[in-house]
Amino acid sequence: MPFVIILLILVPFLIAGQYYKNRNYNALSANPAFTKTVVSETHIMKGSPSINYTILVDGKKYKGGCSIGGFSVGDSIGVVYQKDNPKNNMPVFEYYDGAENGTIVVIVIIIVVLSVYRWWKINKKYNDRCPVLERSGACNIYRMDKEYIFVTAYGKFGHNDSYPIKFMPIDCSNGEFEDTLMEIFDASLHNKYIELKAAELIKAMKQRSWRQLYMHSTSVFVHFDRQNEQKLIITPTKPIVGKSSRGLDWDYDRSLSFNLDNSSWKDIINSIRKLLQHNETGR
Repeated sequence: MPFVIILLILVPFLIAGQYYKNRNYNALSANPAFTKTVVSETHIMKGSPSINYTILVDGKKYKGGCSIGGFSVGDSIGVVYQKDNPKNNMPVFEYYDGAENGTIVVIVIIIVVLSVYRWWKINKKYNDRCPVLERSGACNIYRMDKEYIFVTAYGKFGHNDSYPIKFMPIDCSNGEFEDTLMEIFDASLHNKYIELKAAELIKAMKQRSWRQLYMHSTSVFVHFDRQNEQKLIITPTKPIVGKSSRGLDWDYDRSLSFNLDNSSWKDIINSIRKLLQHNETGR
């Protein structure tokens, strides 16, 4: 977003500046007059050598200048000015260079190239690149009516839920979904979790009870096994059938496995979100 805001501000500013400069040049070339003067000052402006001078027209002095090197104070230069507006003036050598239409074109092309490159980087990040995971880790993701709940998992098989816990709206983007998933994964990978009792955990998840959670959610267990050929395994749950108390059981028939070395991260994220929608209306 900051980059887009910069573009929205910078591009109109550059175009307006170039338009104003070319308009002055066109007005000058329509009614030119020539004179001579000397360089009155040399200095550095924005990293470039520049000169200043003063011309005398009808007894009045008018200042001018341009960015150029190789001149010293006292050097003679030719100046062209607009007869009916001597404030609009420039050195003769700059005048004969013509309007600088190419400058704005180059700048706009550079900005467009940078914009496309940044879009490609962001698109690649959220669609193609798979994360590099150096350790085994896991997390559980619950899909409620209006939000996802990401819960850190730990233990030998990652089947113990814990804090940190993150919440994301159902309509979040794939990029936001990925960022949250990786934040929770990082906690599991590097043992940055806090063990909670079941009652504390369900409270931290902002649910009234585990029974309510199971009745009003679908969930998946996302597990990365560092020893198992760099595979990311996604196992959904299903309602337990034939018991009076409601709960969830593993649905291994719909379990998915991705090799991070040759998988698309976009496919992984979409697969997780699709599994979380499965049987949503049939619970």
